[in-house]
Amino acid sequence: MQDDATTRLAEGFITAWNTRDLAAFGRLFHPEFKWHIAVTDHDDPVMRPLQSKLLEGKNLSWPKSIFDKAATLAIFQGIFDRTSQFSIAPKSFTAQDDRVVVELVGDAINEQNGRRYNNLYCYVFQMKDGQIVLFREYQDTLLLFDVWSADRLPEARP
Repeated sequence: MQDDATTRLAEGFITAWNTRDLAAFGRLFHPEFKWHIAVTDHDDPVMRPLQSKLLEGKNLSWPKSIFDKAATLAIFQGIFDRTSQFSIAPKSFTAQDDRVVVELVGDAINEQNGRRYNNLYCYVFQMKDGQIVLFREYQDTLLLFDVWSADRLPEARP
C-alpha cells in the first residue's frame, strides 16, 4: 500500500468523526479492526489500577483498552449521543508503508458540567486490504478523566 492511500484512509476517519458518520466508519474499518486506547502495552486489554493515593480505586471510564469493530462503533455512537459537538482537527500526517501517524487536536464541551475538552491526540493507523485494521489512540488521559469522569465519583464535589 502506498503512503498516500494510508493518508487518505486516515483523512476518511477524521471526516467520518467530524460528520458523525457511523456507516463510513463501518466501511473504513477492516473486519479484524481493533481500537487500542494506548494506556496498556500492545495487545494487552487489561487496565492497570492507578497507583497514587489521590486516584487509588478510581480509573478511566472504560473497562478495558482494546475494542473490536462492533464495540468501537457502539462506543462512538454513545459519544455522539452525549455530545452535540466534538470535532478533531489534524495538525500533521506521517505515513510509512501500511501505517500513518496523525497529530490532532480534539475539541468538545461536556454539556453536563460545562467543561471544555481540548485534548491533544496522536493516532496511529495501520491498514490492511485497503481498510483500517488498527487504530491506536494516544491522548492526555488526565484531561479525559477531569472532563468526562471525575464528577461521577461518589466523593466528587461540584
